[in-house]
Amino acid sequence: MRSESLTQGDLFKFDYFKCLRSEFAKNECSICIDLCPEGAMVFDRGKLTLDANACTACSACIGSCPTEALMSETFDPNHFSLNFSKQSESLISCKENVPCIASLSVEHLISIALRKEGEVVCDLSHCLECSVNKDNKIIEIINSMIDEAQKFLQICGSEKEIKVQTEELEESLEVGRRGLFKKLIGVAKEVNEEVSMTELMNSSEEKQPLKRILLKNALKLQAEKFPENSELDVNFSFVKAKKIDAETCTNCQECAMFCPTEALSLLQDNTGIIFQMGKCISCSICDDICQPGSIKSDSRFDLVEFSFDRMQLLVKHNLEICEECKVAFPYHGGEKVCARCKDFRTNHSDLFTLAKDLE
Repeated sequence: MRSESLTQGDLFKFDYFKCLRSEFAKNECSICIDLCPEGAMVFDRGKLTLDANACTACSACIGSCPTEALMSETFDPNHFSLNFSKQSESLISCKENVPCIASLSVEHLISIALRKEGEVVCDLSHCLECSVNKDNKIIEIINSMIDEAQKFLQICGSEKEIKVQTEELEESLEVGRRGLFKKLIGVAKEVNEEVSMTELMNSSEEKQPLKRILLKNALKLQAEKFPENSELDVNFSFVKAKKIDAETCTNCQECAMFCPTEALSLLQDNTGIIFQMGKCISCSICDDICQPGSIKSDSRFDLVEFSFDRMQLLVKHNLEICEECKVAFPYHGGEKVCARCKDFRTNHSDLFTLAKDLE
């Protein structure tokens, strides 16, 4: 990771180069801005950045970032996901093992539930009085994540359930946020031998977030329980299926070039676009960047395609050489002239008028 890309506060980091809003001019992601209780995520000269003075390192925004651009030095949700799945304890609580349940994502919750033998219980008994939960934004986000994770577990054939605890137990630990931070710092500095690092190896070479890799690996263990028809008409916030209108697609290839996770890629001969649902993070950059509006999101969701990174051919073009500019273009019959040359001819026809014709 390039150190110059990091804005660092007290126990909290923001990676500028991983941020969709900072790296892609057309992207309008504002999840962390809307969520932050202290308004610490701000725009500076047109770019999203971290106001280190305002940030309290509450970590409530970490789970919300689709590209994992937000990080805490005291808590790693990916390591927690693997560790917690192997432990006997069932309670996920801001008083015991996480800075805030919102520091986990929907993908983390699903992965934990799929891997864990026992039940998973999210402790929300402290949320209403929490200083981080301004205007009840955080508790609404946590409830939404749990509902979506439960919906996903149901459609993939799992009998697992993520339960919610809303009343404080007598034996629950009463520690403040400072005490919990000290505890988490100690854990972060230790080398935990129980963590399965094989799933996190070569992460620097992966453009997709680690939480997605962990989820897909957990789903592969669940594959035998998938419904017979793995293609469903259902929407999830963290992934979107794609489709391309072959008639209007100009094969400019910008959707693949700008895809941050390489969910969209090119055929080797550059005649078409391939899509891998398992790598899509629903950023919608491809939708925004496509000038003719050929690429669209689809409600179709396929568990097998998602879990095993199956490739889907979205469009395959028959390329011909334009008779005017001599550049290859998608040919759909008729005159062998590309759309750009046709457009230029229509909008600048006066340039082709001879002097004799003006007399």
